[in-house]
Amino acid sequence: MSQEPLHVVGALVKDGRNRVYVHHRTADRGLLPGTWDIVGGHVEPGETREAALERELKEETGWRLRRIETVLAEWDWEIGGVTRHETDYLIEVDGDLAAPVLEEGKHDASAWVGPEDLALLMVGRDDGDRRLRDVVARALRTRVTSRLLLVPMGPSNADDLRELHADESVAAWYGGPYTAEEAAGKAAHGAQRWESDGTYRWMARERDGGPVVGRGGVALSHVDNADRYEVSWTVRGQYRGKGYAAEIGAAGLAYAFNDLGASEVVSFAQPGNQGSRAVAESLGMRYDRDIILYDDVYVLYEITRGEFRQRPRVS
Repeated sequence: MSQEPLHVVGALVKDGRNRVYVHHRTADRGLLPGTWDIVGGHVEPGETREAALERELKEETGWRLRRIETVLAEWDWEIGGVTRHETDYLIEVDGDLAAPVLEEGKHDASAWVGPEDLALLMVGRDDGDRRLRDVVARALRTRVTSRLLLVPMGPSNADDLRELHADESVAAWYGGPYTAEEAAGKAAHGAQRWESDGTYRWMARERDGGPVVGRGGVALSHVDNADRYEVSWTVRGQYRGKGYAAEIGAAGLAYAFNDLGASEVVSFAQPGNQGSRAVAESLGMRYDRDIILYDDVYVLYEITRGEFRQRPRVS
């Protein structure tokens, strides 16, 4: 008879520069000694996952849980014949982020990691299991706006993509709805692009757990005979005219200029797509010229780093 897995929780805490907090397990720990890890631990008998999350956060850092944004990952891992089911949460905390109080005897160092530091999560992991590294990467790429949770597109979003493109107002601009196979392929392609380029599209949901709002973000695209960072946005009909597209676009521009170091970002739309053109202009992008793309005429909008710094802010 197979044994039920032990339940484990993990916490992804981010600072104002969108880095993720990790700490170093002491060399004498019985489990994963000498490795870098996120906040977390086992769920005790009779304890909910949320209560365990709050307890582990306080024990390991001294910080207090303010808000759970979302579950970023659920996965199983095994060491010594024991299977653990881990649930990782993106959270907000109260406390001094510059001064975590490390749990004595369990952790001996802490760090804030960015995209360039992901290799740290593989130090000491002799089995080559990179799933924790990938969870941290997902957290680094996730963004939260005033109303939206923007999560990197991946295989788990196939149903979300199909739902989005079943919307008549979206399907009209993309040649019809997606089949299940098309949605799965697009979602898998999204994960590949995030890994290869460090950027691609987000799936957008209401921050308080509502339905899919749309998708968008920044991708490397071949536009006007050059590889350029291109920002885009697509929202379901019921969310149009309410600023959601601009919210996605603003997050995309911030990611391009602040995280990717872009010198300029472009966007394009069909000339008759007045809604998309209005969003581009609300973001401070300027019409540059007409271009030929996909054997058709499109209008090209651009914004430079300097223009981005001077534009009115969109949350």
